[in-house]
Amino acid sequence: MTPPLPCLRWWEDSTEGVREPSPGASPPRLFALFPSAAGGTRRSRRRLPWPFARPGTLAAVGAPEPSGSAGAVALFGRPLADLCSQGGMLPQPIQDLLALLKEHGPSTEGIFRLSASECASREIREALDSGVPVQLENHPVLLLAVLLKDLLRKIPSKLLEVQLYEEWMRAMEKTSRQERLAALREVASKLPEANLLLLRHLLSLLSSISKNVATTKMTAGNLAICLAPNLLSPPQELPLDVLAQETGKVTQLIEFLIYHHEELLGEQTAGLASAGDEETPSPQAELETAERMFIGSSAFARENKEQSM
Repeated sequence: MTPPLPCLRWWEDSTEGVREPSPGASPPRLFALFPSAAGGTRRSRRRLPWPFARPGTLAAVGAPEPSGSAGAVALFGRPLADLCSQGGMLPQPIQDLLALLKEHGPSTEGIFRLSASECASREIREALDSGVPVQLENHPVLLLAVLLKDLLRKIPSKLLEVQLYEEWMRAMEKTSRQERLAALREVASKLPEANLLLLRHLLSLLSSISKNVATTKMTAGNLAICLAPNLLSPPQELPLDVLAQETGKVTQLIEFLIYHHEELLGEQTAGLASAGDEETPSPQAELETAERMFIGSSAFARENKEQSM
């Protein structure tokens, strides 16, 4: 009997459900069997819709096979510089992810906080790594957010570069807002060009989401908590209690970058803007109110606010 594909149970749950076999009972047939040569009519196997099929299996029939896919470069777990084109452009799947999230993220509650199907995200990661084209616009926004988080987490040396960790932390220790901005800008200038390009797009996206907090329920602080471990980590292993403190510092850094990304990096996000970006701008008063509410309910945010004055 052919073993079931990893996503078979998830897919069938969405249609008619799956029952567990009783103890001692024979497992249910997931595919029609081929009859013996003695007679009968040959029946075709049941197939999963691509891209939820494992690449390289019969279930993946129907997926377009790109030219040169045999030499496709893995997307996840590689330095960004290796993925960018000679013209300095981000890979098309990353551009598509950012554009779709920029369009739909500000209207999605719990974006970057809520989880999605791990099985589905794994299948899409495998497809992207193998060069199989994926219609990302056909997938839930929360799933796209999970894919982007996974991409960021697997960047070697992290997006903000582990070797710059101490410099990021020293910059955040500046008491004057202008001194802190200047110090952070200097550290950012040391990032590889590809990292800096993705950072600009990411911070612009997170800012758009936080400004629509009435819908997303995600402030800049909430987003920083969800994404900070994926963007920067200490260069050495630390005891859990110390690591928790350092993670808090990284969270403060990401929150500050979200609030001040235009002053720090500029708004250079051409090519990813969507038609919906200008249709539902959030009033500045709403942002300030949400910021005050978050600061009032979080001791960490109060401390960060005092440092940024």
